[in-house]
Amino acid sequence: MTPEDAFSNPAVGPSMDSTTARIADPGQALRRRAEALAGERAGGMPENLEVLSPEAARRALHELRVHQIELEMQNEELRRTEEALEISRARYFDLYDLAPVGYFTLSEQGLILEANLTAARLLGVPRGALAKQPLSRFILPEDQDIYYLHRKALLETGAPQAWDMRVLRKDAAPFWVRVEATAAEDADGAFVCRAVVSDITESKRAERSIETHHAELQEFAYALAHDLQEPLRMVVNFSQLLAREHAGKLGEDADQYISYSVEGALRIEALLKGLLNYLEVTERDDDRLSPIDCNRVLSQTLLSLQAAIQQSGATVTSDPLPTVVAKEGMLTQIFQNLIANSIKYRGEATPAIHISAARTAEGWLFSVRDNGIGIDAADAEFAFGMFKRLHGREIPGVGIGLALCRKVVERRGGRIWVEPEAGHGAVFKFTIPTQGPP
Repeated sequence: MTPEDAFSNPAVGPSMDSTTARIADPGQALRRRAEALAGERAGGMPENLEVLSPEAARRALHELRVHQIELEMQNEELRRTEEALEISRARYFDLYDLAPVGYFTLSEQGLILEANLTAARLLGVPRGALAKQPLSRFILPEDQDIYYLHRKALLETGAPQAWDMRVLRKDAAPFWVRVEATAAEDADGAFVCRAVVSDITESKRAERSIETHHAELQEFAYALAHDLQEPLRMVVNFSQLLAREHAGKLGEDADQYISYSVEGALRIEALLKGLLNYLEVTERDDDRLSPIDCNRVLSQTLLSLQAAIQQSGATVTSDPLPTVVAKEGMLTQIFQNLIANSIKYRGEATPAIHISAARTAEGWLFSVRDNGIGIDAADAEFAFGMFKRLHGREIPGVGIGLALCRKVVERRGGRIWVEPEAGHGAVFKFTIPTQGPP
């Protein structure tokens, strides 16, 4: 075989032809650029006339020039890529190290594999001293169980975990952090935990302050409402006594003024009683959740409302009601207020009230349906406001009953609403979740 044949047959050609094929396949554009540059440099390259014919030598030299230029161009591309990667890497590590939160990578055993500078500052330990240290070493003993349970859940389920705990800082008081952890795999396929740790000490302090102020305000409101009852009772009693003993003796204007005084005092007394009831049920309700037979609670509620039921001629019926996990006082308050409202806001027809319950995905859905005067759709949400009365003084009341119902229902994790039909009655509905906050 002649040298010319070797260059004309790629299957048996020299090694540089196979190299050419390998290089050309992934980038024809690069090849074309290299060939163009090779043509510009062709004048300065010597030809080996002793081994090859002039044509074969020119072809061989052309291939070598192309290969050389391709490699030079690839090297330049690699260099630019490496520079860009290095810039990106530096930027990433700047963001990683100087982030406002701590980043930890933990092994399956809970050892710190990696931490950023913020994490080291949070713990008050040099970054290099954190390597291979168990994170539990920096957790307050009382909160070790919280950390263990969430780490165990992350290992077993792989589901992201989030929790609050207190952490120890060298030569400083413990502080609160929020941890958000996810499961991942390292380069070798081993399990690792990646955790973001935020200092929430200030928000915890503010939260405790708000809770303290709220408790103090509740105590003040309760004490004020309770202590005002006695002097108010005296005002009511003496106003009523004055009305009885001096009726018609002081003139019509005086009688009217005394009547206004008695009416106002009685209204204030009703407001104080309603407020005390609201505070006791919503803030001082210490009953524990337990299985409650709603049929029994309804029967007891109807007994307490017997006078109003007989006076109005109301009929109260119900479907078989379920046993739910709740607080008995809560259910009693809801049934009592909703049934009493249905009687109070009755129309011309004899009040007819029906209670039913159905199981839903949300839990148990209760309905209290009546045939009273109803509520306008525009007032449906307004009806649950504290001291809100949709009918002014036309119908007696203090506007606390529905607000109390909303409070106790929402504390149990449920919701309450009304489906109104003005002039055709209303349906009050509320839910009691099968699972929810205690």
